[in-house]
Amino acid sequence: MDRKNFLNSITGGLAITCVSCMMAACEKDSSTPDTPPVGPTPELTIDLSSQLTNVGDFVADANIVVVRIAAGNQTTSFRAFSDVCPHAGGKVAYNKATTAFTCPNHGATFNQSGGVTGGPATTGLKTKSITITGTKLAVCC
Repeated sequence: MDRKNFLNSITGGLAITCVSCMMAACEKDSSTPDTPPVGPTPELTIDLSSQLTNVGDFVADANIVVVRIAAGNQTTSFRAFSDVCPHAGGKVAYNKATTAFTCPNHGATFNQSGGVTGGPATTGLKTKSITITGTKLAVCC
């Protein structure tokens, strides 16, 4: 067998093998992932069966403050905010007795809805989204 015939016989076999491999790879539907899509990762998760059980209760964690403002486990029963003061970046604290947020750096105050009630801040606290599934409250973005 000469070199040209030898190369043609090898190339033909390789072509069939490559086509078979390509067809097998295309058989899997790449539009359906093996794992279900996941939404944004919660910044904070709270178990409502053991936390925030009473109106006025709050959790401050992961640069977020979550306050229960009403009974029931609906999203409207809670408020969530970034604990960063919009004036100068200080960490605000929630006062359960006054139902207000205060920044210890410059004295800015905010109501339970995050709105400014006293300067020097001119904008309210950044609101966070809340979702509730069963007894799990998740705060995101």
